[in-house]
Amino acid sequence: MKRILFVDDEPSLLEGLRRMLRPQRARWDVMFANGGEAALRMLEAHPCDVVVTDMRMPGMDGAQLLEQVRDRFPGVVRIVLSGYCEMESTLRAVPVAHQFLQKPCDSASLLQSI
Repeated sequence: MKRILFVDDEPSLLEGLRRMLRPQRARWDVMFANGGEAALRMLEAHPCDVVVTDMRMPGMDGAQLLEQVRDRFPGVVRIVLSGYCEMESTLRAVPVAHQFLQKPCDSASLLQSI
């Protein structure tokens, strides 16, 4: 069973993902972290196969998180799921993300990417 960690600073978005992914629970063990620091703590305790993160978060942004994930957990697939498409931020994500998905993202596209 694949373990996927979703990271965002908006609890309502994480709850929406939880509801959307409920049918996948037989295939995936899905976890949710509110921000980058919480995500790193979760990864230490529960190794994951995939991390899907928002780009714009307070404290540690998505690119910073994925850089640490790449360095500390190199086997983890790294995906950005963000509505924030500022060029500088997007360019920072390029070397650390395997894929970049735009919010809003329909469930079929998200499932296919994972």
